[in-house]
Amino acid sequence: MQRSGMRVLLFTIALALIASAQLSAQTVGGTVVEIATGEPIQGAVVALVDSLGRRREAVLSDPQGQYSLQVPAPGTYRVRAERVGYAAASSPALALDSGEQVRQQLSMSPVHVTLDAVVARGVPRACTIRPENGEQAARVWDEARKALDATHLGGRAGAYEFRVRLFRRTLAFPRLAIVDSTSSVQSGYSRQPFATPVERLVTHGYMEVEGDSIVFRAPDAPTLLSDAFLDHHCFSLIRGRGTEAGMVGLAFAPVRDRRLPDVQGTLWLDGQTGHLRYLEYTYTRLPFASSDARLGGRVDFVQLPAGGWIVSRWRIRMPILVRENPRAQPIVKALVESGGEVLGVRTGRGARVPLRTVSVGQNSPAVASLAASPR
Repeated sequence: MQRSGMRVLLFTIALALIASAQLSAQTVGGTVVEIATGEPIQGAVVALVDSLGRRREAVLSDPQGQYSLQVPAPGTYRVRAERVGYAAASSPALALDSGEQVRQQLSMSPVHVTLDAVVARGVPRACTIRPENGEQAARVWDEARKALDATHLGGRAGAYEFRVRLFRRTLAFPRLAIVDSTSSVQSGYSRQPFATPVERLVTHGYMEVEGDSIVFRAPDAPTLLSDAFLDHHCFSLIRGRGTEAGMVGLAFAPVRDRRLPDVQGTLWLDGQTGHLRYLEYTYTRLPFASSDARLGGRVDFVQLPAGGWIVSRWRIRMPILVRENPRAQPIVKALVESGGEVLGVRTGRGARVPLRTVSVGQNSPAVASLAASPR
């Protein structure tokens, strides 16, 4: 009886503690609207920023433009909303007491972003640490960052259900002929092609030997947004040519004193709209003989009609290594390519979401021509 009574007492105390925590929690909620029409804005990244300018939490506004942020502790905060195609909106300073719940409406104005004029023809751009340190690079990075942020938050919240085709194939040199291939179709939430531990990338790089296997890691959205990535890479602007005509590239490369296996590549954005189109990257400073730039990958991004962002297709190419003798350095014999593409998207309530065809420039091919297919 005493033990039973003790369990009841402990359970009651636990409930009281939970209720107390809920009562003392501070929250900021509200609606994001378009300033001219008052219409709700879906897919805006709404962030809670403390008095030191640090982001403490972020969510995406829902179809009604609503958001709710949990405040970690009493103090002074601001709420900031960003979305591709809109000027950022910020609240006044909000002094929150313990348990206080505040409503704050954020009004955003649509803006037309043109990046074509950012990159002057024929003028080389210096490679600088952190793109926000350069005025022109900062403008391009700001648009890419908003899309990456929305992609990450949407996946973390499980905002969409995806139907995807996953594939894996072996490509033989010299023409990368497919010698074997497997594929499958899967459905599920939170479609994030890569999950990369940022701290491990800093200390071990983008390639590691694990037993008899070699593991290659890819830069996902949280990695690209992290302080570690920005501090260990320098950035420069390039103008798109050929298939990238009409696009502006934010190129990145590891800093000179970085000795670990790393990645270099480009975030490509539409020069007329500022929309992020795709990331392409290759591996560098690998501990084996290879000058093949085809080791790497690509990630395509698409903005959904309601404003959210998703990864629409992706691939990563890794080497198959062989040694001609025990003392020889390994060489790349063939490539293994893994990836996937989104076949259909539905909301959490089951409504089908169309994926728009997106073309860039007059001469460049469409980079996202998928259409949502019935389940």
